Amino acid sequence: MNYLPASFLVASMLLLGCAEPDVSLNADNGTTAAVADPAHSSRNALDWDGRYEGVLPCADCEGIKTKLTLHQDGHYQLETQYLGKSNEVFREDGNFDWDSSGQIVRLQRPQPGGDQFFVGENILWQLDLNGQRITGKLADHYQLHKAPPPQLATAPLADTKWQLTELMGQPLAADNPIYIVFSGTEARVYGHAGCNRFFGGYELNSDALRLRVSGVGMTQMACLQDNYESEFLDVLQSFDNFNLTDDSLTLNRARMAPLARFSAAGPAGE
Repeated sequence: MNYLPASFLVASMLLLGCAEPDVSLNADNGTTAAVADPAHSSRNALDWDGRYEGVLPCADCEGIKTKLTLHQDGHYQLETQYLGKSNEVFREDGNFDWDSSGQIVRLQRPQPGGDQFFVGENILWQLDLNGQRITGKLADHYQLHKAPPPQLATAPLADTKWQLTELMGQPLAADNPIYIVFSGTEARVYGHAGCNRFFGGYELNSDALRLRVSGVGMTQMACLQDNYESEFLDVLQSFDNFNLTDDSLTLNRARMAPLARFSAAGPAGE
């Protein structure tokens, strides 16, 4: 029988003892803790998808009002506004992935910065460029808290194919391909803008007849024929209320004349 030298066994024990554990933030309170079982990571154990809101610190403004929505399909929507500096709301739409620990989401943004978040129970902690918890006096301000589930559209607004018949007071032909659908199962909107297909999210307050579309993205097909695509997308970004009957829908801004009129063209998918 062959025996291993005692020096080899001692060295092996020392190496095992010095192995660095998998360390990350604690999903409940943001403290540092070892992740012993990846099956119980934030990705697998928490109800993480939804919208998170908060005001993040800003170097040259009062704060960055932030809304970040994470979807189960790996898609995100981000809205930011630099308080005290501008009323403009910047909207971004893209994909995200998870790190190997299943604790941190990383937004796939064109320019890096503020794109990593540790996922906790109903909270996101923004991390620094190295994926570490931000420390200092403002550490507790780098948080986004999960908002209540959005109110979803119901019939007849939901899951109806609304075909555009009038845009900015101009009637459109009956064979116009522009239409919009509000999902009744998630706060998602999609449709056809005349050449390209589009998608995004929506927020609804039916009591006040408030409706808003955000995070609009679209395919990038080249369009040779004349269409109303850019004008239609401008309306989706600028309207703030609506009127609805069983077979007609208008999108409005304040008390102005309707920006767009639609007629019901059957259930979504037809």
